[in-house]
Amino acid sequence: MSHSGITLHPPSSKDRSLCEGTFDRQWFMGKWGVAWSTLSMWKGKKAQPHSTYNSLGSDVIMSSKAIMSLAVPLLIPNIYLDVAITYTPIPGTDNHTKFEDLVEYRKQSASDNSKPSSVKGVDTLTPGSNAATFDWKGSSYLFFVHSHWEVLGYGTDQVNGLEWAVTFFSKTLFTPAGIDIYLRASPNTANPNSQDTAIRANLLQEIVKAVKGVQEGGVGEMAQEGFEVPGIV
Repeated sequence: MSHSGITLHPPSSKDRSLCEGTFDRQWFMGKWGVAWSTLSMWKGKKAQPHSTYNSLGSDVIMSSKAIMSLAVPLLIPNIYLDVAITYTPIPGTDNHTKFEDLVEYRKQSASDNSKPSSVKGVDTLTPGSNAATFDWKGSSYLFFVHSHWEVLGYGTDQVNGLEWAVTFFSKTLFTPAGIDIYLRASPNTANPNSQDTAIRANLLQEIVKAVKGVQEGGVGEMAQEGFEVPGIV
């Protein structure tokens, strides 16, 4: 589905843009911010956590696939902020087919100088899939927790120094299937537009329209439940 230059594909797509040699996993490394999601626990309903964000802008994120590993917090009504995810290549891994996945976050009640909590895992390219589909496995005491996710589309707004990606995550023991929209300033950009909230909001609106237009795989229907996650736009 294409909308105003935003091109997305259904889950398990074999489109060339998501195939080996076209999808650049090196480009995908680094930090992303979740600007929009269908994951209802982020709304802060009773007995569920939700995320709010401060002025960290493009450096703030909470990963839906990582939240599913937080079984205990799911039972406690907390607000999380200062949430960041870092995708880091693992040395010696060929073509970024495996990389570290670190999520860091704070409770709203925590002091500004407190050490953030974290969830660590490893993402591995799913065998037999396209070049943008991964299996997540928790590290340390979360070694038994797994999830499956993939990129449905991605792009760069070169005029405004922004990058975006749309991810789809499958149902797990703790979360339903869902969709995230990632936004971030292009690395090393000096373009002031990349931090302009109006420009970010306009880009997000176009991406949301495109997501709702993907009917295959139930994406469009699922997107009707989506909402903006504060702090990124």
